[in-house]
Amino acid sequence: PEYWRFDPTGGDRYPQPLAGDLLIDGEYRPIPITQTGENRYHGHSPALNLDLCWEDGKLRWYDPVAQAYILTHEDEREGRIAERDARIAEREGRIAERDARIAAEARVRQLEEELRRRSP
Repeated sequence: PEYWRFDPTGGDRYPQPLAGDLLIDGEYRPIPITQTGENRYHGHSPALNLDLCWEDGKLRWYDPVAQAYILTHEDEREGRIAERDARIAEREGRIAERDARIAAEARVRQLEEELRRRSP
């Protein structure tokens, strides 16, 4: 019932970077596309109830109900990398805290020993 065209070149291959057609009474009719900024176009897919978005040469999907973009593989990969980096930083922070605590405890033992030696 729908046909979409996406041109990652921004209009070099097709007249528009994003175009869609909807089958109505046996005839395809253009789906309205809105330019929302420089290098940004959006059209709504009634079949999917999603917005197709051409943004700076990339095709994105936007869920108007959730009011959020559907993550791409690249988005998910970057998210996993960020989570991994956060876990590493947290672990390194715990290690640094442990090392500081061990050093402080060693210094306390050293000072206690010195006090014992100086006490009559």
